[in-house]
Amino acid sequence: MRTGQKLVLQALEKEQKRLTLKAQKAAQLSEDFINAYSKISEVRRKANEILQSGEFEKRIKEFDELANQEKVAINLTQKDANKVFDADIKAKSELDEFSSELSFLTVRYNRGGI
Repeated sequence: MRTGQKLVLQALEKEQKRLTLKAQKAAQLSEDFINAYSKISEVRRKANEILQSGEFEKRIKEFDELANQEKVAINLTQKDANKVFDADIKAKSELDEFSSELSFLTVRYNRGGI
């Protein structure tokens, strides 16, 4: 494999890492979106337990953290489901196509082609 080919492969591998991170973030957003209502329910149950225990003053930081988690989950529920899932599918497709091409080029370069 020539130096130029090595440089091309290194650049393509760097792009593959970027696309992998993008796909992971999109997948995580989809997962969080799916679980948002469950998260809201769980957070409200925990907050209610704090209020019922009468230890609100002692556990104010925990209560604030629950409020922040609820806010994040509510914001997720307001996103457009189609856009969230489309972005996930698009990111995975881009990564799959790119990885396939990179694999093809790697094999070809290693065999002395091009």
